[in-house]
Amino acid sequence: MAPELAMKDGAVGAGVLSHLSYSRVNRYLLCPEQYRLYYVAGYRTRVPSGSLEFGQCVHRSLSDLFNEGVDAAESFVRLWNDYEKQELHFAYRESWKTLRERGELLLRKFQDEELPRITSVEACEDRFELRTTNLDVPFVGVIDLVARLDDRTTIVDFKTAGSKYAEHEVVLNDQLTAYQLAKPDAKQAALCVFVKTKEPRIDWYVSKRTGAQVAEYLTKVKLVSQDILSGRFYKRPGKWCAQCDFLPICMGDEQQANETLVQVA
Repeated sequence: MAPELAMKDGAVGAGVLSHLSYSRVNRYLLCPEQYRLYYVAGYRTRVPSGSLEFGQCVHRSLSDLFNEGVDAAESFVRLWNDYEKQELHFAYRESWKTLRERGELLLRKFQDEELPRITSVEACEDRFELRTTNLDVPFVGVIDLVARLDDRTTIVDFKTAGSKYAEHEVVLNDQLTAYQLAKPDAKQAALCVFVKTKEPRIDWYVSKRTGAQVAEYLTKVKLVSQDILSGRFYKRPGKWCAQCDFLPICMGDEQQANETLVQVA
């Protein structure tokens, strides 16, 4: 099916919603049309993002570390080597080689300097499915790590990034709120960010969520689910459009859309 077909029906997918997750809600809030093109129409980029694949390799390496005791740096190198001949789209000043070097350095740094702070691992890649009275569909997710950080039970989400996080990005982070909903007994939530700059570093951002914040998030999820079920998909233009994979469709550029996108089942 050619990409131009996705430009003709803004109501496609109305009433179709099997579950919700932080990622789904976040994408809809960024741009409802982007949600439709990704989750309903099923469009993906023909050439994967190097940054996204790098992040997946980091996550898998950390999973190997906590689940099997495997050296995370060695695991990363092995996983990333599989991408050496694969076509990937890299950000400015990034390449397969630079990300290999930074990924290995970051994971060695994590094992040497940060791992001693983490004890009593309760779960790694902990999948959850929540059913609440205010939602018509289950809310699902995967928590990267539940353990004691500096002797406090903590929900940890691992991230890779090119720069430091701003304070509001942590305080208002919906993902941590969603995970607190799934693990209400945890004392705190934290982002552990692997910053892939020239001098790689690891930043920790510890935050807490109140019952009021969790309730506010649930209300937001409910509103988003109602909009999706009603087929309310519309373009929300902004500066983020420049980084959107689906911009050719929104711009009506059928040739560029066919060259850069593919529709999956």
